Amino acid sequence: MITYKENIKNIKEYNKLYEAVGWGEREEKHVEEALDRTFYSVSVYEGEEIIGYGRMIGDATCFLYIQDIMVDPKYQGNKIGTSIMTKILEKVKELKKENPDLRVYVGPDYQKEGFYRRFGFQTRKEAGLGDGMILKESEIETKYWDGREELSKEALASIKRIIEEDGIIIFPTDTVYGIACNCLSEKAIKKLYEVKKRDFKNPIGILTDSLEKIEKVASVNPKEKELINHYMPGALTIILKKKEIVPNILTANLDTIGVRIPNQKIALKILEQIPFPLAVTSANISGEKDGIELRDVKEKFEGKIEGMVEGGPTEIKVASTIVKLENHEWKVLREGTIKIEE
Repeated sequence: MITYKENIKNIKEYNKLYEAVGWGEREEKHVEEALDRTFYSVSVYEGEEIIGYGRMIGDATCFLYIQDIMVDPKYQGNKIGTSIMTKILEKVKELKKENPDLRVYVGPDYQKEGFYRRFGFQTRKEAGLGDGMILKESEIETKYWDGREELSKEALASIKRIIEEDGIIIFPTDTVYGIACNCLSEKAIKKLYEVKKRDFKNPIGILTDSLEKIEKVASVNPKEKELINHYMPGALTIILKKKEIVPNILTANLDTIGVRIPNQKIALKILEQIPFPLAVTSANISGEKDGIELRDVKEKFEGKIEGMVEGGPTEIKVASTIVKLENHEWKVLREGTIKIEE
């Protein structure tokens, strides 16, 4: 990395950055002098290739441009405080979000730790990478609750707050473990797709605890209502006509949505606390095996979501039956444990 002089791999690497903005080459001694005076810096790598770098030296700022990192040489020598470094860090975070495989480092001044923490970074030591003050993008602090006995009021309040603040949680259902967010928040839904690595072309259904809440997000005719009252709570998902309040991102632009009331005490306790249904899909990376115990999925999502609830192994261990009313007849779209009787 080039944020420390002892880690400069090659003077050509540094000069590549200068060439990108039309500046002449620098000798190695000048590079070392510059790094000695640097107190804000950020570098971005794709594999072993550096694609962006910016630094602030005293009151003078040097910005170097590779790919989409915002850099402007005209600021060199101007007294601009930290405002431009703030902008470059915001730009770096955008790029990181678009390409999660990018490695982002900042440093090296110990006194600027608080500045970087505002942008979600942590020290190498905190990240388990050894000593040093280069900071690496931090993960989310995932909270855990054990619901095998009973979830406390404090735990339920925390879970409710996470959902209301566009966070994501994992909890057991009667079928498999589910990963969930606010079904009315486009921001939360997008995050759910991303963390699960799910194709946005695949819709996500909802879970809730009552017919009343189902009717907040979907239209329910008498025959559909009859089926809901007969089979729910249970391992049955029914496809209904969605209402406009539901973001199109959740349904992959379809005008229908899958809804279900699970028959599981932990899931129902959580759903009862929240005044709207949750967008819920199986707690796995898309294409991988469903989780029937928390340990099956914990490692995949730890540090990437806000909360997980332990509930022991699920009871049914397979996904729900999915049905849809077509031409006044029930059509089974996915077989599960429940068999529909006309």
